[in-house]
Amino acid sequence: MGPDPVFAPDVPVQVRRLYERRPELFVAKSAPRPKRQTSWSEAPGSTFGSLLVWLAVCVGGWILALILMAATLPTAVAAWASVALAGIAIVATGGIAVRSVIEDGGHKAVRRQHGKYLLADDFDEKAGALLVRAQTAVKTVLEATVTRRGLLDEVKNDLVLPEQLWDLAQVLHEQTVLRARQRDVARGMATAELEAVLGPQRRALRLSVEAIQRKVELLEKYADRVRSADAALRAEAALEDGDRYIELLARTEPAGDTSVVQGFADEAAVLRDTLARTVEAARAAGRTLALPD
Repeated sequence: MGPDPVFAPDVPVQVRRLYERRPELFVAKSAPRPKRQTSWSEAPGSTFGSLLVWLAVCVGGWILALILMAATLPTAVAAWASVALAGIAIVATGGIAVRSVIEDGGHKAVRRQHGKYLLADDFDEKAGALLVRAQTAVKTVLEATVTRRGLLDEVKNDLVLPEQLWDLAQVLHEQTVLRARQRDVARGMATAELEAVLGPQRRALRLSVEAIQRKVELLEKYADRVRSADAALRAEAALEDGDRYIELLARTEPAGDTSVVQGFADEAAVLRDTLARTVEAARAAGRTLALPD
């Protein structure tokens, strides 16, 4: 399964939601920028034919109505009614004509935001695999209970992680483009001159890939810390029923035997310490991802 689309932080929410409803409108960054699309540009013949049919219907309907009104209504009333019907037909025809030259809102939004989102087609297999790993880690953090409860607020996950993901996706896309260009250039006869050029380029690309891999590993490490904090938080939530268990034991244990009850209290204290440590570890891991001021 390929990566999900990645949007620049400044892309409006409406455009992101548009992808969920009409993904076919979106065009990969590697493809040419979409052109302005209207009914006339997409199907001029069909649009012109539809307008002619509409005009014929309007004129024919107006003539038929005029005949009926002349036969059934006073002359003055029929005259005013015919003028009113003609006005309505003209306004409706104008509206249809204007609509045919106006670009669909979805196409317009996608065209304006082209280049500010990256699709699965913008990445080769190697880059796509790294992006999927990064997206999985980011999703884990943003959907975690400790994140929703604000225990990691100082890391500003909602701001930092989307920015990090977009920056990472842009680099992965550039790596994809350069890998493809290197393959194209390397086709055919290899020469010393060609190798002298491609050698340093391959090394630079390899160093870039290694740096991105380390970045993805940092995201995954952060996600692991957050998962640990989530697990400790769930365990602490289970302690909320502790009083009921203590009461149950008090009714069943021999009088004066408090060892089990004390054990519950000790375990609760240890668990709270564990939760505090895991949350702090998650915060520390998140701070390594923070954007510079």
